[in-house]
Amino acid sequence: MKKFTKQALAIVAIAAFAVAGCKKGTDGNFDRSNGAGGPFTGADSVITGNISASRTLSPGKVYKLKGVVYVTGGAKLTIKPGTIITTGEKVDYKVDPSTSVINSIAGVLVITRGSSIDAVGTPSQPIIFTSPKASGSRVAGDFGGVIVLGNSTTNKPSTTVIEGLPGYDANGVSLGVDLTYGGTVPADNSGKIQYVRIEYAGYLLAPNNEINGLTLGGVGSGTTIDHVQVSFGADDAFEFFGGTVNASYLLALGNDDDDFDTDFGYSGSISYAISLKDPQSTHSTSGGVSDSNGIESDNDGASSGASPRTKPTYSNFTLLGYSSANTGLRAGNRWRRNTDLSITNSIIAGYNTGAEFQNETATTATAGGFNNNIVHSYTTVFSPATAVSLTGSTNSILVSADADAFIGLGIRGSRNLSPFYTTDLASAYTFNNLLPRDASVTKGAVLASNLSQWTSGWAKFTPQTSQD
Repeated sequence: MKKFTKQALAIVAIAAFAVAGCKKGTDGNFDRSNGAGGPFTGADSVITGNISASRTLSPGKVYKLKGVVYVTGGAKLTIKPGTIITTGEKVDYKVDPSTSVINSIAGVLVITRGSSIDAVGTPSQPIIFTSPKASGSRVAGDFGGVIVLGNSTTNKPSTTVIEGLPGYDANGVSLGVDLTYGGTVPADNSGKIQYVRIEYAGYLLAPNNEINGLTLGGVGSGTTIDHVQVSFGADDAFEFFGGTVNASYLLALGNDDDDFDTDFGYSGSISYAISLKDPQSTHSTSGGVSDSNGIESDNDGASSGASPRTKPTYSNFTLLGYSSANTGLRAGNRWRRNTDLSITNSIIAGYNTGAEFQNETATTATAGGFNNNIVHSYTTVFSPATAVSLTGSTNSILVSADADAFIGLGIRGSRNLSPFYTTDLASAYTFNNLLPRDASVTKGAVLASNLSQWTSGWAKFTPQTSQD
């Protein structure tokens, strides 16, 4: 979530990750066997408005989201493995019914409170939300994003409206859809999202009011989130507005802003997560300097002591910036505005600053909350080095121009594999680039013991030209 004025969504041709073309058969249907990518000049089904009765989307078809599509009234949206969902025609909306300002939006899926999603792909047939454009022309913001709203706890009133969504049509008439999130049910269940890729997402509704790749507002621990990749989005990859949902096996690739962002009392656990920045993608700025982080966390915008206090529990993260010093990124971790934290067994490298502890967080967070991590920086490892989260902690740290040598990732074979991602080298990038060279190392997201969870085929590194 951006709290400062940042650059507008960049419409820049970035080599990014996608899927290859679906072709239409003689019966007018798209044949999944021909691939899963754009350009999508037609579709089996255009979805618009509200889904108020349970519905299933099937593989072998391409679905286009016209405008913002809401699942409401307790309905369940089931998406079968191999299904492709992309952007349809834009629809005009208003944020404020009293103004003449129009927002034209398409390709957004919203699961409202009390409704649910069952998007369960498989390792060989992930569910893909993606750009409708042909390879070579896809950019951040081509697709809108996926938003799930639940009844779990937050530190905001339950009347709080999720950011990024308008509430009125072009004539200023209310859409009549509940856009609020949060409640009193920590174990609330909004469904399942597994083996899913979300590509080229993002929309700027208004300054500091954007749609992310996957937005989770007040989502409860009864919800299942694992094996999800968000690539080349125009804002955050994953943002958790309060809630208690747990997640694992998350991959953020080449996104503009923060890869993992928590706010408003989020208190779930996330394990085995990867953040890879791409020098050729866009990066958010604030006050003329980078505001693009691996992790960012706030209690709320006012740095208040509102309860429950934001405290994500992170373990086995791999957060990688660039292979050399660059001002395009800010910090591997940015803990601020009275957030608490717990991060262990993780690797942070390739940022000028490894971890920032700002505002009240520097003095009031849990002692020792940042522990047992490998942290590299080009300039400053910890800012400040006296942050209470470091009290009694043991971390392996280094300021060095050679991040690769220190963190020791990338198995050795006929050549050394750099763990740092770039679009130019993406065709040769695999999860082997992230394996520790020392097999006894148990820090980071990719280990010999869980390599099969990553390499099973659902995730992709290749930009623009992926065939499935």
